[in-house]
Order: sequence, then structure tokens, then C-alpha cells
Amino acid sequence: MGSTLLTILTKYNIPFSLPRLFISDSAAYMKKCFREVLKPVMPQLIHAPCCIHILNLIGKTWQKFNPFAILKEFLAKIKECFVCSPARRGRYLIHLCNYSISSPCKIPLLTSTRWNSWFRMVEYTKTHILYWNSFFQDKVTNDSTNEILKNILNTLSDPFKFGTISVYIHFISIYAKQFVQDTDFFQKQNKPIFPFVEGRLNHLSAFLESNCNSQDFGSDLDTTITLHYFNLLDFYPIFHSAFEAAFNKFNVYIFSHPTCLLFWTTQIFDLKYILLGPLEGKNLHQYSTIRELANLSDKLLCEWSIYCKLQLENSVREINLEEYWMNLGDKLPILSKIALDYIWLPVSSCSMERSFSIYNNILDENCQNLSEDSLKRLNMMYFNGN
Repeated sequence: MGSTLLTILTKYNIPFSLPRLFISDSAAYMKKCFREVLKPVMPQLIHAPCCIHILNLIGKTWQKFNPFAILKEFLAKIKECFVCSPARRGRYLIHLCNYSISSPCKIPLLTSTRWNSWFRMVEYTKTHILYWNSFFQDKVTNDSTNEILKNILNTLSDPFKFGTISVYIHFISIYAKQFVQDTDFFQKQNKPIFPFVEGRLNHLSAFLESNCNSQDFGSDLDTTITLHYFNLLDFYPIFHSAFEAAFNKFNVYIFSHPTCLLFWTTQIFDLKYILLGPLEGKNLHQYSTIRELANLSDKLLCEWSIYCKLQLENSVREINLEEYWMNLGDKLPILSKIALDYIWLPVSSCSMERSFSIYNNILDENCQNLSEDSLKRLNMMYFNGN
């Protein structure tokens, strides 16, 4: 891996002094590649474990959380019954139509290669589970030897199991939205989000920590618990433990993230942070993590002074950082150039992973004889078509 990257940099005449980040997952071989191959020749390089992979690990603590095993096994059976019989999906949609659901949709089944697919399946289950008992009763009547269908129907017919699952899907549907929203945020393309990462992670940390000891998970969830004749005190400790598991995972990966200081530093390129933050935030000398700010020239200090005195026309509306700094190019040429470099730093490897799927589309079995020039042109069209 390391030798391939160095070969690419050399081939395209990219100076070894230019790259800022090496983004990968947290696999041991990636850490070794960075430590033993890349860092010695690019000392300025920072290894940035992919934020999406980390958020996915945090979210998976709930998927693997032992008290939620009854829900996990139930959803696995649901997936199995539809994967094994594609025709059943069509009959399920007809079943929903019979209940006057105007725009019925298939169950979004768990897919290991799709972020948040388990949470989306849980969300769907919350709103559609009330239609499942009659559907599976009919399927068992027509196929009484199918153990998967019988297992699902038994779960739906058992008041304790059904009630427990109902409580868990209600809890996860409400509180997993934060995981889903953050994961979607870190997957954004064609938009500079690096200066917003610090604030996003601080908010997630506060969300997890505050709910570890929360005494109120909302009246809707309380109603669901009592509706199934359960005691609130039986479930609140479970909810606390679920948040503790996620918060512990957050602490392991985020607080030790090699890019934490850079996340904090690049907030300065969001004018809201300068205007609305503490006074010490205007001290440029504390941002030497950005190497261009390590040795401050008089011109740069002058530009920084002007920048700190700028005002926002609307402090509520989200700023388009690229447009904002492009417009400041004439007034603050040095600072805007630095800002445009750092606001576009990537926070995840999602784009690279998507590229593999695109390459598979380009080089499918019907396109094996494409010339190198044609491949280059197709790549250009696929990646720049929008």
C-alpha cells in the first residue's frame, strides 16, 4: 500500500511535502503503512482514521448490545424470510395496500456494506410492525413447515417478546437519529465540512454523555413501556447502559484521534467561531498546527486582524465556506489561500470507496477491451459529470 502511494505521487510529480492527511480505516496494517513507510518520507503527514468508520463502530455498539439481542435476532429472521423468497416481497406490498397504505415500500433490509442500514430497518419496523402479525399468520397458514415464518409469528404473538421488541425499536428509532445524522454529515461530498467536525463531535459527545444518566427519555417512550405493561425502572438502566457502551467507544476512538488538534484548529476558517467564540480564539499564535501559521509574517497578521473584524450579514444562516473565502481572495489573499486548502481536507474515505464501485461499472464484463485513453476519458466523465 505504502509503495503504491509513493509511486503515484512520483508519477504525477506531486511533491512529498504537499500531502497533509493519510485517511484510512483503523486496521493495524494501515497504521503500520503510515508509521513505517509514509511518515519517514513525509514527516508533515497526519494519519486520520476515517470518521465514518469510527461513527459506524459507535453505532454498532447498539447493534451488538446484549439486551437488544432479541431485536437483532428478530430482524435477522425478517431479513432471511424475504431474502429466501423474493416473491414474498411483492405479496408483502400487496398486504400493505390492503391496509390502505397509499405508498407502500419494501423493508430496508440490513446490508453490511451500507452505513446505518440496521438503524433504518429498525425505524421502518417501528412504523410497520403492527401490520406484520396478520401477514405472517397468512404465510404460516400457506406454508406451515417453514420454521423461519413460524419463529417470526411466535415472536409477534408472544406479548412479552413483542412488547420488549416494541420498546427497543421505539428507543432506537428516537435516539439513533443522532448517529444517522452524523454519519450522513460526514459523507457529504462537494462541500467543505472539515471546519465543522470539531463542533459536530462535541455535540455527539454531549449527547452520549448526558443520556448515560438521564432520568427522562420522553413521554412517548414511557407510554410505549407502560402500554405493554412493563415497568419504567426495568428499562431505564438498559437505556443508560446502551449510551454508556456508545460513549465508551466514542472515548476510545475520538479522544485519541490523531487529527483532534487539527479539527479544533480549522474552526478558525468559520467566521462564526471567531465572532461568537471566546476572545482568546482570536489569538493566531495558538494555531501553529496549521504549518502555514507557524511562522507569522506581518502581512498575514494584518490580514488576520482584518478577518477578525469582519461581520456576518446573517449569523444564523449556514455559510458556504468555499464561496465565502473565494470572495475574500482579493482582500485577504494569503489567509484565503490557506483557508481554501484546509476547509477542503477530507474527513472520510467514502469518496474513495465509492470510486471502487464506479470502477466496477466502467470495467464490467462487457468493457474489458477499453484502451487506456478511453478509460481515462470515462473516469473523467464519471467523476466530473455533475
